Amino acid sequence: MITKTDKHQYFFEVDVSSTKGRKGLLEAKDVKGSIEISTAPEFKGGVPDIWTSEHLFLGSICSGFMAAYLGIAEKRNLKVNKLTCSAIGQINLFDNHLEFTSVNLYPRIYINDKRQIELANELLFNSIKQCIVINSLKPLLINHGEILFDKIDIK
Repeated sequence: MITKTDKHQYFFEVDVSSTKGRKGLLEAKDVKGSIEISTAPEFKGGVPDIWTSEHLFLGSICSGFMAAYLGIAEKRNLKVNKLTCSAIGQINLFDNHLEFTSVNLYPRIYINDKRQIELANELLFNSIKQCIVINSLKPLLINHGEILFDKIDIK
């Protein structure tokens, strides 16, 4: 648990090793299993149907948003029935190199108490400000968040 008096310095480590052609394995010492990765099929030598660094980049944004939102929601006593998040990243040629120039984020927050809609919306924007991954981005991030009423109470 992080406190205000803690030193805020953390290290995360991953390893990639090539396997065959443009394929490889992504692993971390503190995580079970591995992820098969490859160059995206849009690029020379790329392989279809395998996770790419571009997928993982967008996945990091979505999972970082989820972690930030759910953490803040817990602190603020907002009951979230479900959270989904999609991201669409656009890559363009910029200054003679390819880079993500924008990311559209589509979080959907499902709650079952209409009295908490205002709080849920407030947290939608606060979580963007608190997300480590999003704070580390260079491209423009466009948030298309939604708060949805969900009649089902999941316990």
